[in-house]
Amino acid sequence: MCGDLDEENTQLERLYNAFLHAARSAIHDAVDHHGGSRGRLDRQPAPLPDEALHGYMDGLFADVLNACIKDGQRVEESERYQVLRAQAVVLARLAGFVASQLDPHEDPLRNSISALMAGYDEHDSGDEHHGHHH
Repeated sequence: MCGDLDEENTQLERLYNAFLHAARSAIHDAVDHHGGSRGRLDRQPAPLPDEALHGYMDGLFADVLNACIKDGQRVEESERYQVLRAQAVVLARLAGFVASQLDPHEDPLRNSISALMAGYDEHDSGDEHHGHHH
């Protein structure tokens, strides 16, 4: 039985390490390749250019992912997967909360679910890019 727990912990640590690898690659892509920065919104003329909004989105994505990594580092290695699992729930809840504030005629739930599924499918496809879903 003790061996089963060790095997489970090893599997969870592998999953967490795979997350770290994918997250760091996604951050690199969002910031270095796409030039993402939350500062892209600063002093933008109206109407807000799509390029500035997309750069902001990439920057926000990278910042939130960085916060998830940093928070995971605050606990013991054996507990990091549990924190990651909690982060997925919180971020989904946050997406739902923000979407609920939008005009229902824009179909914000469908757009949010589409973005959620695109992020989820990145793991299966090996795609290290993330799209912009409006």
